[in-house]
Amino acid sequence: MIKPLIKAFVNGQFYTMREEGECFEALVTRNDKIWKLTTAAEAVGIARENGGEVVDLKGGTVLPGFIDAHQHVQAYAGNLAKVNLREVNSVEELKEKIRERAAVTPKGELIQGAAFDQERFPVPEIPTKEDLDEAAPDHPVLITRYCLHVNVANSKALAMTGIGSKSDGVIESVEYREDGQPSGRMGELAATKVVNAAKSGDEYNKIKEMVADALQEEVRYGITGIHPIQGKSVNLLEATRVYQDLRDEGRLPVRIYMGYDEFPPMGVRTGLGDEMVKFGFYKIYTDGSLGARSARFSRPYHDDPSQRGVMIHTQESLNKLISTAYERDIQIGIHAIGDEAVDMAVTALEESYYKNPKEDIRFRLIHASLVREDLIERMKKLPMMCDVQPTYVSTNISWSDSRVGERAEYLFAWKRLVDAGLVLTGSSDAPVEPINPLLGIYAAVTRKGYDEKPEGGWHPENKLTRFEAVSLYTKNGAYASFEENIKGTLEEGKLADFAVLDRDVFRVPENDIQKIKVVKTYLGAAETFSLE
Repeated sequence: MIKPLIKAFVNGQFYTMREEGECFEALVTRNDKIWKLTTAAEAVGIARENGGEVVDLKGGTVLPGFIDAHQHVQAYAGNLAKVNLREVNSVEELKEKIRERAAVTPKGELIQGAAFDQERFPVPEIPTKEDLDEAAPDHPVLITRYCLHVNVANSKALAMTGIGSKSDGVIESVEYREDGQPSGRMGELAATKVVNAAKSGDEYNKIKEMVADALQEEVRYGITGIHPIQGKSVNLLEATRVYQDLRDEGRLPVRIYMGYDEFPPMGVRTGLGDEMVKFGFYKIYTDGSLGARSARFSRPYHDDPSQRGVMIHTQESLNKLISTAYERDIQIGIHAIGDEAVDMAVTALEESYYKNPKEDIRFRLIHASLVREDLIERMKKLPMMCDVQPTYVSTNISWSDSRVGERAEYLFAWKRLVDAGLVLTGSSDAPVEPINPLLGIYAAVTRKGYDEKPEGGWHPENKLTRFEAVSLYTKNGAYASFEENIKGTLEEGKLADFAVLDRDVFRVPENDIQKIKVVKTYLGAAETFSLE
C-alpha cells in the first residue's frame, strides 16, 4: 500500500471563500486534496505524525486557485509568437513594429501582429492593406485587433488566399471598397483562410508546444483552471488531444473545461472527461464587439448614428441551434454584447427552457456587456449566469461613453446583475485582455483604468465588493463548470488548488490590488509556479 503524501502549509492566511472573512492559520493536504483546515500547531503535528512535509508560506495570503472562465488559449498561445501591437499609439508605430519583424523574417513567410486598438490612434481608423504593404512589401502580413473580430491583411496575404476583386466572387467577411477591390480589412472567417494558407510542417506539435508554453505563463498568475474556447479554425478532436497529451506527459498545469465554437461533431455531452480535461459547453455568437461597433444594439451607436451593429443569426436560426444543444444535454454559452443581442439570446433560451424545463441547467451568457433592466428581470427567471470580463472597464474606459452615451449606466453593470441574484464568473477573454485575474479583481472593485482614474471610479454604483470580485474567479468559476463540489473554495475533501499572494487582497488599499503578485501556485498540492 502506497503511503499518502502529507503536506502542512503554514504561516499564511487561508481564505476559504466559502463565506466572507472565513480564514484559517494552516492547511493540510493528503495527496492532491485538502485534508484539514486548522491551526499552525495542529498542522505541524499532523505532518510530523505522518512523516509529511511542512511548507512555510512566509506570511502569504492564500486563495483558492483562480479560474478563468472564458479565454482563447490557442489564440493566446499564438499571440506570444506574434508582433505585440497592444501598446502602439498610431498607424506609424504599428508599421514600424511590422517593419522590425520583417527585417528578421525570411521573405515570403507570414508575419502576424496581434492586439492593436485603433482607438489609441490620433485618427481612430483601422489600418488598410496599403499600410501593411508599405511596412512589409516582401511578406504576407495579417494583423488582428485585440477584440479578435477585426483583421487586416496586406496584398501578399490576400493573393496567397485568392482573395481578389469583388467581381471574382465575394468572400465572406471581407470588406470591399466602392471600386470592388478589397481594403484588406476582414472578419474571422477570411482571416482563417490566410492562416490556413500559410500552414506547413508538423502543425500539431507546433500547436501543442505553443499551448504548453502559454499554460506555463498562466500559472504565474495563480490560475489553476481555465475554460478555453476552441475557435472555428481549431479541430475539436485535435484540441482535446493537445490537452490530453500534455496531461499524459505531466505537462498540464491547469484543469481544462472546454468550450467549442462549433456544435460537437460526435455524441459527447457536458461533463465527459475527468478532473483534468473535460468537455464543457457549446459557444454560440450572436453579435460582434463594442470596439468594432459590431455589437448589436436596439438603438444606434452614440458616436455613429448610422450603426447598430450586426446580428450573426436570425431569431429562428438561433432558437434551433440552442434547442439542438439543449436536447443533447450540452451546456450552452452565448456571446452577446449589445442589448439587442442579449434580448435575442434570452428569447432563445426561454424558448427551449420553458418548453422542456430540466434540472440543474446552467446557461452562460458570455460578456453580457449592456443589459437593460427589462432583460435583467427576464434573466432572473432563467437558470442563467454571466461570464464577464472586468478588465474591459479598465481598458475601454476612455471610449465607452462615446459608444453608448446615456446608456453607459447599463454597460458592464455587474452590481446590477449580482444584486438581481445572477452568478457572475470572471475571465480575461485572453488574448483580448491580460490574463492576470488580479487585474480583473482590481477593475471590478475600483472601476478605474490602470492609471487609477477616474477618482471614485467609472459609474461607481456598479462596483463589486472585494469578496464578490474574488468570488468571480474562484467559487463562481467552479460553479459554471458544475464542479463546485470539488474545487473553487478551500474546504476539506476538495482539490488542493490554491494561489499564494504577496499581499492581502482584502486589506490593501483598493488601488494596490493591481500591484499584488502571485508568489506560488499549487495544483493538487503540487507546486506549478514559484516566484522565488
